[in-house]
Amino acid sequence: MDYIYLSVMSSLVGTLAIILVCIYLYALYRVRYMVIWAIGWLILLLRYVILDSGLVPWKLSVWGLSLYQTISLLFILMIVWSTYSLINKPLSKWWVYGTAGILIASSALNVLAPTLPYKLLFPVYAGCFALIWIGFLYIRHLKAPRFGRLVVGWAYILMGLLNFIFPFTVNGSWYVPLCYVLGGTVRLVIAIGTLILFFEKTRTDLSNKEIQYQLLAENAIDVIYYYRLSPEAALEYISPSVLTVTGYPPENYYADNKLIFKLVHPDDRALLNNFINNLPYSVETPLTIRVLREDKSTIWIEQKCVPIYDEQGRLMALEGIIRDITQRKKLEQMASAFDRMHMVGSMAATVAHEIRNPMTTVRGYLQVLGRKEKYQTDKEKFELMIEEIDRANSIIREYLSLSHEKFVSLKKCSLNHIIKALFPLIQADANSSKVYVTLDLSDIPELPLDENEIRQLLLNLVRNGIEAMPLGGNLVIGTVLADNKAVLSISDQGSEIPPHILEHLGTPFFTTKDTGTGLGLPICYQIAHRHNASIQIDTSDTGTTFFVNFNPPAP
Repeated sequence: MDYIYLSVMSSLVGTLAIILVCIYLYALYRVRYMVIWAIGWLILLLRYVILDSGLVPWKLSVWGLSLYQTISLLFILMIVWSTYSLINKPLSKWWVYGTAGILIASSALNVLAPTLPYKLLFPVYAGCFALIWIGFLYIRHLKAPRFGRLVVGWAYILMGLLNFIFPFTVNGSWYVPLCYVLGGTVRLVIAIGTLILFFEKTRTDLSNKEIQYQLLAENAIDVIYYYRLSPEAALEYISPSVLTVTGYPPENYYADNKLIFKLVHPDDRALLNNFINNLPYSVETPLTIRVLREDKSTIWIEQKCVPIYDEQGRLMALEGIIRDITQRKKLEQMASAFDRMHMVGSMAATVAHEIRNPMTTVRGYLQVLGRKEKYQTDKEKFELMIEEIDRANSIIREYLSLSHEKFVSLKKCSLNHIIKALFPLIQADANSSKVYVTLDLSDIPELPLDENEIRQLLLNLVRNGIEAMPLGGNLVIGTVLADNKAVLSISDQGSEIPPHILEHLGTPFFTTKDTGTGLGLPICYQIAHRHNASIQIDTSDTGTTFFVNFNPPAP
């Protein structure tokens, strides 16, 4: 009967469509369950070609029945396995045990059952149950777009329900061709629904990834940007973190594409121009420049980017990140300053004493010669030479203070008592410069200190504060307990320290004074270091404050 063969062909075409869809989706996504799925449907296709088509008379043979049942159960097992893989779960061992048990029971029925429908009952109904289970799994548990999973899920359920009557139609019936046609149609629906499902899933995944990347960019601490170079230069994207870094919101950069170039420190514009003129080769090295924030403060930024080319190899855009490295630069400057201090200290320990010995001898002979009658006419010259030698000795004494090897005698004592003891001397020095000194001392615990060194530290910082106010002013010496640290502060009302000078403070031999040695602050830093303390500077147009933070002693 030709219509029966045509109906079987419809099921065969539907099954073949599913196989082709699986192969296509595997080529796109390279997921393992598509291979398992394709193999399962291929097994069913072979059953249609060899057995259902009547090519091999299997209904009257025990071996033929066993082959039919084995192929059917293997198809079900493969489809269940692929479904487990789809939801990222391992195949339950009970499916394997159940399939093996059904196969054994079916083999027994092949011998014992009187008619064909009873011999096919176990494998067919097991398949119905599995297909309906898969359908409900798609509908209720699969995390995928709603439309696609509903189409595939209900198609599997319908396929399972259609197979319930298969054992009773296998010997022939007027509605057998209709069942084959419906089965083929359902398989075509599964194939189309699977395409819809995975295309929807892909679109949803891409949308979710886009949202994730957008959130990543918008919440990143570093500034992320995309700058188009051709056909017309324009900033296409800059992340919101640019507000935190530069003080300007993204809208300002979109409105003015040249804003970032205007913010570059004047001394670093040549570096930026060199970077632009040497594109794309200049992107191989990070660009480190200074930028002026909206509040006029200066920060260091590091820019790294990658070039974007079109199909013809032309440079079209730059995308990259901008990172605020101001703190890193400060740490590098501090490390560099400590290295220089260490070098100077090492030199001091080995050279300074050898310099002072001959100078002491020269000074002694100058004093002896200056007392002789024949040199009385040159007495002023001898006094000038002795004064210069004493000045050189004072410089060497400061130079020796930089030595890391200097011995300190730390004893628990009161920082406030040291300040009060020095206060008359400080007042006398300040009065000559029209500076009024006040004390603002709080209760702080005793600290392990070397009194002589702390005196030198205090006198150096006070002297700097007095010299910062040539027209007079107020100088405040204070102590306070903050964050479990004893803090010594010296505040003046002098002018603000310029940034280019501030970043070099503490460097040995760096000075802005005509007669300075550049050793006062380095000595203070070295004393603080030997006392496990740190120095911070706060400067503005209202004055400058030096903070010496003494860490609490170890218990």
